[in-house]
Amino acid sequence: MADGKITRRSILSDSPPPTVAESRPSAGAVMDHGTRMSVVVIDDLTALEKYVPAWEDLAAAAIEPNVFYEPWMMMPAIRAFGAGRRLQFALILASEPSRPTGAPLLCGLFPLEQQSHYQGLRRKLPLKTLRLWKHKYCYLCTPLVRAGYGREVITTYFDWLAEGDHGCSLMEFNFIAGDGLFYQTLLDYFDRHARLNYISTSFMRALFRPDVDTDTYLRSRLHRSRRELKRIERRLSETGRLEYMALEPGHNVDAWIEEFLQLEAISWKGMAGRALIQDKADRQYFMEVAREAFRRGQLTMYTLSLDGRPISQHCGFVSGSGAFAFKDAFDEQYARYSPGVLLILEIIRRLHLRSEIRWMDTCADPFHPTLDRLFSDRRTIQDVVVSTGKSTGDWVVAAAPLLRLLNRKLLRRGIASSPECSDRRMEEEK
Repeated sequence: MADGKITRRSILSDSPPPTVAESRPSAGAVMDHGTRMSVVVIDDLTALEKYVPAWEDLAAAAIEPNVFYEPWMMMPAIRAFGAGRRLQFALILASEPSRPTGAPLLCGLFPLEQQSHYQGLRRKLPLKTLRLWKHKYCYLCTPLVRAGYGREVITTYFDWLAEGDHGCSLMEFNFIAGDGLFYQTLLDYFDRHARLNYISTSFMRALFRPDVDTDTYLRSRLHRSRRELKRIERRLSETGRLEYMALEPGHNVDAWIEEFLQLEAISWKGMAGRALIQDKADRQYFMEVAREAFRRGQLTMYTLSLDGRPISQHCGFVSGSGAFAFKDAFDEQYARYSPGVLLILEIIRRLHLRSEIRWMDTCADPFHPTLDRLFSDRRTIQDVVVSTGKSTGDWVVAAAPLLRLLNRKLLRRGIASSPECSDRRMEEEK
């Protein structure tokens, strides 16, 4: 599969951007220290490409890493999934007195999608809405904001929203980390400006944070099941040569990518028609971002193989001090041996050896039975809705909690009055 040394190991044994004038700038604002902030709105891919060097610099200096909004992942996503969508990118630029002849500094980037309806109250409301763009392989939508400029970026962004050129009444900060610096900065703005807002959706997903060492981590999480997993791994090793491997510099990344695609195709995802290889755009997107991530040193791939054939694989990406799980796959033929769990334990061991990685977002659905057991930490993901400044938006945000409560009560009443529920009550009374 790949070049390099392979060992068997049980982890269970002890260019500068264009000037603002080139891209439809909004009215700027002057901050207390003389820095002038302005917004550039771009809805053309070619124009956006000119900002990639500045975008890269912003991603490296962001208050909160988000690999899905880095340019090398976002640009392929626009090409693969952006057709037919009303996308626009709000870039927050700073012109500072300390650099009068230099290009404006890119301090914030908000990928946006404009929608003709708001859909956060179970029914569509005929209100134009801006929301952070989330395609099907984007598992976090926290915008990129430069460290040291958080308050200025948020203020400038809301000033732009209030100008109203976009024609939208609501702004959805959807799928953002609810326990990160961006959300804290957002809350600070809401408090200082008395802005009505509400959280329309909130859930927690599993997050990995290393312990003192692997053994300490596993003892505190697995308890009695650790012995059972040792037994399962031993039984699996009795059927053939068992190996854990990781993609490393110098390996043949294309071979790893192809094996992952083939393994996913024979997994339950392939049976359900959800494998990457089954859709041309999906496959092209994955191959492009995986190759680029490998070139940049931001790709993580791990595999558990039996007699040289992968039976479980994991793919993820690194950004800053964090990692993001992207895709996992395993061969259903070996499901009784829990190859996916065995590989996760190997990943835990390897992450404990990488001190530069302080956490890994599993990017999983909430209430994932396996990951919730293995990873005791959690990351909050939520959708925050706020008015852009229009009176209609203000009314919706103010009334939304009450409307949601009424919806729930009416839904419960409808269920309670259904014939099936009435029959159940009659049986209980008997």
